[in-house]
Amino acid sequence: MSNPISLLYFRTAAVLLIVGMLFGIYMSASGNHAAAGAHAHLNLIGFVVMAVYGIFFGLNPARSTGRLPKILWALNTIAAVVMFPSLVLLLNGNPSFEPLVAAASFLALGGAILFAVVLFLPKATA
Repeated sequence: MSNPISLLYFRTAAVLLIVGMLFGIYMSASGNHAAAGAHAHLNLIGFVVMAVYGIFFGLNPARSTGRLPKILWALNTIAAVVMFPSLVLLLNGNPSFEPLVAAASFLALGGAILFAVVLFLPKATA
């Protein structure tokens, strides 16, 4: 793959997919499915959304330059990495982690909004 930004998104998506799958196996083996929502969020935000962004930037190399794609990657990565463990803890009875889940949710939303900005800009910006 010749597009380094697209490759970055796909590499991150692959790592987060593996973590999500390992957690799913752990839940199955332990019989504790209380954090199934965290597993779903990690697979959706960490793998599906990241891969969709990677596909977009792979198909639109002119839009993969500048700071915006890197900021989008950071927002989505931080959102997934913070949301997953804090949501696991929240769903397992630790309500003190709700503010972290909320913050990560807003980071993911910020990423989605930034993606829309990238889509609607007339051209990529630095």
